[in-house]
Amino acid sequence: MDPYKYFPDRRPNEEIVMLLRRHWHSMLRHFLLFVVEFFLPLAALFAFFYFTDFVFEKESPVGIVIILASSAYFLFIWLFFFNHWIDYYLDVWIVTNQRILNIEQEGLFSRTISELNLEMVQDATSEVKGKVATVLNFGNVYVQTAGEEKRFVFEEIPAPRQVASKIIELHQSAVKRAAVEEMKEATSKSLGEKDTISSPQKNETKTF
Repeated sequence: MDPYKYFPDRRPNEEIVMLLRRHWHSMLRHFLLFVVEFFLPLAALFAFFYFTDFVFEKESPVGIVIILASSAYFLFIWLFFFNHWIDYYLDVWIVTNQRILNIEQEGLFSRTISELNLEMVQDATSEVKGKVATVLNFGNVYVQTAGEEKRFVFEEIPAPRQVASKIIELHQSAVKRAAVEEMKEATSKSLGEKDTISSPQKNETKTF
């Protein structure tokens, strides 16, 4: 899998450092609910036919209603589970050596992408709440920014403390890199101004 397919507008020299999704526990809850919703009606129907004298005939009006109702029910719970899977799989946080991208899938046909330059990061805080989150080591990471958007939130991601530390480390590297680039640019500009000043003096000497 090519992780760069998530953002085709990749910048020059930009490298992915972390590609994050929510912890599998958040999807496990929906999967268990799907299993219960799938097998519970089957168990209820089996018990009904076992303890009663009802004879199922698929060509009878009652049989047709049961088949149609069952088909609609199972189609509904499958679509419900599929929607949760799409939301889980396509919600992605990407941390590169230059920026943070939050790709949020909203339904089947809507997607929101937010990005934050690492230079704008002020602080990164991790949060782990609850016994399950503590045992499985997942939680939220809040990235404080210097812009109008006060927080950039990573929700229910694995190893939140390590992620927060890595973001701070990347922020410091980005700031140093930006400072070096500014220094090089200022030096280049200064050398250009010196060459411009010295050139007329040489021409004047030659004319004299």
